[in-house]
Amino acid sequence: MDRLLRWNRIAARSGLWLGGAVMTAAALLIGFDILLRVGFNRAIDGADELSRFALATATTWSLAGALLERAHIRVDTAYVRFPRPAQIMADMVGLLAFLGCFGHVFAFGLELVIQSAHAGARSASALQIPMIYPQTLWLCGLALLLVCGLVLLLACARLLIARRFAEVHDLIGIKSAEEEVAEELSHTPAATAPDRQETAS
Repeated sequence: MDRLLRWNRIAARSGLWLGGAVMTAAALLIGFDILLRVGFNRAIDGADELSRFALATATTWSLAGALLERAHIRVDTAYVRFPRPAQIMADMVGLLAFLGCFGHVFAFGLELVIQSAHAGARSASALQIPMIYPQTLWLCGLALLLVCGLVLLLACARLLIARRFAEVHDLIGIKSAEEEVAEELSHTPAATAPDRQETAS
């Protein structure tokens, strides 16, 4: 199971990198389009449409990484007052509801892709992009989320059976303030030697 979770994180992190790369490419395209408009009174046909496709693709391909990093927003006003067993139950119910919701989105998205393939749908811009391509990329991101989520759910179920509740919380629980502070500190560069000497003096 540890190996499966490790591969799960690698796949989710790859999705994050892909989403970031797509958004970076879209930002560069938009920036170049603006330069052309201002400097040469010209424009890139379909730049706005490509940026919308990029945003949709980057969003779905980043969802799995956000799930595994526990980065999705959750309201913890009452959660923090629950005893640990109740917190774990809320975490499991939340994960099931999350996967159920996106499972429905995936089903409707799959139906949309099939319809686009049968109808030969194309974008309304001058590029006339077959809609099946951006829609399939978007749908693959949702598929990655569901696969990673199901692996996470299976791992949590096995940990619950083994009564390893702390590890379940580490996988799907809401991050505490202490965990968030420790995470931020771990990403903060260490002070340089001159800074430390100046502080000591």
